[in-house]
Formats: sequence, structure tokens, C-alpha cells
Amino acid sequence: MKQQSSSTIVSELAARLRRDIALGFLAPGARLNIEALKRTQKVSHPSIREALALLAGEGYVSAEGNKGYRVLDSSLEDLQDTTRLRAELECLGLTWSIGQSDKDWRAAVVAAHYALSEVESEMLTDPAAFAIEWDERNKQFHLALISHCGSPRLIETVSAYYDLTRRYRLMAYSKTHSDHRSWLERSACEHTALKDHALSGDVKAGCALLREHTNKSTAQADAVVFQLSGANT
Repeated sequence: MKQQSSSTIVSELAARLRRDIALGFLAPGARLNIEALKRTQKVSHPSIREALALLAGEGYVSAEGNKGYRVLDSSLEDLQDTTRLRAELECLGLTWSIGQSDKDWRAAVVAAHYALSEVESEMLTDPAAFAIEWDERNKQFHLALISHCGSPRLIETVSAYYDLTRRYRLMAYSKTHSDHRSWLERSACEHTALKDHALSGDVKAGCALLREHTNKSTAQADAVVFQLSGANT
């Protein structure tokens, strides 16, 4: 049997830990014990340290000198700041993309929206099972909206900011609570409207909705992640 390369092992381990942090299985502030991870994940010390270093660079964990790593504490202020900046950059990217609109970009937006809409219905019945897939398709739709802006650096920055807030979004949307269905239904309607504004070239309406749609996730995370869990702010 062919052995996995060390880079593949590290990548897969990082993906598993990223998922566990994003879904709240590894709680904010939890210490990550290297020996325990070695036993449960069945990988070597160097692979664990490399995966944790990767997650530290992405903002999921923090290094504590010789003490190892800890899941980064939740911060409402950090979430608000990152989300607000991402919203403004997405609006700029959408404005530029609409200004250079062509049939290939419009087709990409339609395709990304269709892929997202397929999993949005699944989220209504089993959010925990589909949250990861939903969040990735949601990201691809948002990136499709700005993909024709002509600025690779802007797209890269938006992608990075999206990932930095992923754990808050997944913890909010993967849990079943009284507002869960209404959140998902409203989000789906807004995605359809964003697609329509992009196709029609309506910059003003598109940016207004995009800004509201992106920033509302802060209030949702506050309601579920911070207020219900009593997380640090």
C-alpha cells in the first residue's frame, strides 16, 4: 500500500483540527495536548507541530512558547472588525466586477449560486452534517461575485478574512436553535437577490445588500456563539 507523503498527512490533520475548532468540538481557549493528539490522530510529533503551526498562521490556534498550542479565544470585537472590513472589500470587488461584466463572469456567478442553493435546503434538515459543505459553497459564491474585479490581491484578502471568521459562522449555523430556519431562509433569499443584482449590473442595490448580508453574521454569531455559550469577548 502506498504511503502518504508527510505534506498530505499534515494537510489532512490540519483539516480535521480546523473542522473540530470551527464546529466547536475543540472549545475556544482549549489547550491542545501534543501527546493526546498523537494518540487520537495516530500521527507523529513533527506532523502535529507542523499542522498546528499552519493553523496558528490561519488564526485558529495560538502558540504558547514551550507550552504548546491553545485554541484561540473567541472575540466579538475581532469578529466585528474582520467582518466589517471584509464587507467593504467585497463591495469594492463587486463594483469592479460589475464594471467589467461579461458572459463568463455572469455564468460563473450563476453556477456558484446554483451549487450553494443545492446545499442550503439540506442545511434546513441537518445543519451539523452539511455546515462545512454549505460554508465552502457560500465562500465560493461570495468569491464568484468579486472574481472579475481584476485584483488578485483583493480576492486573496477577502478569502483570508472569510476563513478567519469561519469558526464563528459554523458554530452559529451548525447548531439548531429557534432562529435557525429563519436565518437560513433569509440568507438563501439574499443570495438569490445578490445574484440577480450582479447579473442586472445594479451596483447600488448589490453593494447595499452585500454589506447588510455580510455584517448581519456578526449579530448571529453574537446570539449563538457568545451569548448562549458565555464565550469571552
